[in-house]
Amino acid sequence: MENLKECYWIIKRHIYCKKLNYFIIVLVMTLGIMSLGSCKKQVPQKPNFVFIFIDDLGYSDVGYMGAKYYQTPNIDKLASEGMIFTQAYANAANCAPTRASLLTGQYSPRHGVYTVGRSDRGQSKDRRIIPVENSRTVALDNITIGEALKAAGYKTAAIGKWNIGNSPDKQGFDVSFSSDSLGFRNGHFDENGEYLADRLTDEAIKFINDNSDGPFFLYLSHYSVHTPIEAKEELIKKYQTAEPDGCHNNPVYAAMIENVDESVGRVLNTLDDLGIADNTVVVFFSDNGGYGPVTCMDPLRGAKGMYYEGGIREPMAVKWPVRVKAGTVCESPVIGLDFFPTFMDMAGATIPENKILDGMSILPLLLGEKSVDRDKLFWHFPAYLQKYKGGMEDARDTLFRTRPVSVIRKGDWKLLLFYEEWMLDGGEKSIATNNAVELYNLAADIGETNNLATSDTIRRNELLSDLFKWLKDINAPLPGEENPDYIDKK
Repeated sequence: MENLKECYWIIKRHIYCKKLNYFIIVLVMTLGIMSLGSCKKQVPQKPNFVFIFIDDLGYSDVGYMGAKYYQTPNIDKLASEGMIFTQAYANAANCAPTRASLLTGQYSPRHGVYTVGRSDRGQSKDRRIIPVENSRTVALDNITIGEALKAAGYKTAAIGKWNIGNSPDKQGFDVSFSSDSLGFRNGHFDENGEYLADRLTDEAIKFINDNSDGPFFLYLSHYSVHTPIEAKEELIKKYQTAEPDGCHNNPVYAAMIENVDESVGRVLNTLDDLGIADNTVVVFFSDNGGYGPVTCMDPLRGAKGMYYEGGIREPMAVKWPVRVKAGTVCESPVIGLDFFPTFMDMAGATIPENKILDGMSILPLLLGEKSVDRDKLFWHFPAYLQKYKGGMEDARDTLFRTRPVSVIRKGDWKLLLFYEEWMLDGGEKSIATNNAVELYNLAADIGETNNLATSDTIRRNELLSDLFKWLKDINAPLPGEENPDYIDKK
């Protein structure tokens, strides 16, 4: 109202000073009132968010990250129009804990989701210690990013895989669809032959169309490229005659990736057609490393379920035309729990009161800063993941993809602390011989082939101290009680 009055008197004074006739007075006042918007303070429009989450897609399984056998033109185009992150991490090496951390913005010890299903996977006779009990559910009082954005005026949708208990509608999402609710109960095809990724994309596009006046948050969480490895026959045939590229050579898996790429293209085209692409943040991300029996993460070591880089480092790209410069690359380490504070920052929204966020806004990185004020990332996995029937070449042993472990990355250095040896084989007193600790310089050894734990003891002890401090500060439960069922085969 004050702006309205100010505009009125400015126009009136101007008119009387010029002694214009009555007709001009009316005309000028009318035009002034019609253009009052220029006198008002402009309020920035909140951006829309489209988060495209792929299941089990490996670090190098897309073209812009080096894949030659897998064809991903739409994903590559998205990446070229935004910022590529070369050191983006999931919060875990498997599905549920990664999703729980992303949606809550918290490390696993705060929400209790450490793995998928039981924490005592594998055979009891092969497990030396009792793992920490796992929660399959994020508590309802733990505010999700969906709830926080909904409170900020967003329409929200969770379309696809959820996997953290309860249901999306109880944790901040206005619209939700899962494979079960859509009639896909036995893999990627329904009884009519429809492909799951296509149907999820249909629902995502409908949500975008229904809410194109914004703001909206779309969490499009594909089940692809998770097992079962199934794809459309016409796409499989294409890759059966394509030239393999080393360990990228499975035509069915390649066809699954291409189908996901088609989904990305359809979503991006919808944003363009509606004229809202410029004000929409699109994120492309994966939940953990690729499935070892069908792909590999070269040049990284490991695969899904392992806490080497191949199990937790992900392909990530962010497009936001009005703010993020196209064709840029960020080499600063980021992690999945950063999305919660970043989206809140982008939306100009307030973090819910008493909500603990372990991540940090990476908006400065997206706007061109080289780094953010954080030098450490952590992982805590006090559980077991049994071996695959293949793809175990990079594992620490032949029986488990991983045994209970905690991990710290600080600068270029990464340390893994394995609890069986630490708890039962002398701990720090026997650190030179018990193989409880692995230390790698990722800048010099991205493939984690040269364990420096016994040669760079100063760096090792520094990272161990930082890790133990974090475990204490976050009140992380530790495994350690000896398993009476264990059979020592030595």
